[in-house]
Amino acid sequence: MWDFCMDANTLHGTLRGVRAFSNFERRVNFADTDLAGIVHFSKILGYVEEAEHAAMLSIGVAPASESGGFPKVHVECDYRSPLRFGDVASIEMVIEKVGESSVTWTFSITLDGKLVATGKVITVYVTSMGAGSVIPDVYREALSA
Repeated sequence: MWDFCMDANTLHGTLRGVRAFSNFERRVNFADTDLAGIVHFSKILGYVEEAEHAAMLSIGVAPASESGGFPKVHVECDYRSPLRFGDVASIEMVIEKVGESSVTWTFSITLDGKLVATGKVITVYVTSMGAGSVIPDVYREALSA
């Protein structure tokens, strides 16, 4: 759940950028874990996408709509500590850069203050036909505010 948006300079974590968002909390479901009892690496990226979409919606930007959307074109993730069934992860999202057609996000996932994962996601704006396009001005303004 998103509480509010904040200026990147007031963020108490280590991430800095154009725009930072309050932490998104995500409880680990049993179905997200593997035979070792920890969250499968691919699920972490799903949590990040949930946080990204919540952040976008909180500022009035649709992650996907009839006119277009923001698919991922690049993802980096460094895993540092496991999550287990029932854990509540805190996901911090920061917009690092808003380009002509792309948005670069960084993220940090923690559990009780301990670093779980960090990374970067780059999305590009595409039209409903899937063609790359300039980010609409109304979205650009919201993402850069």
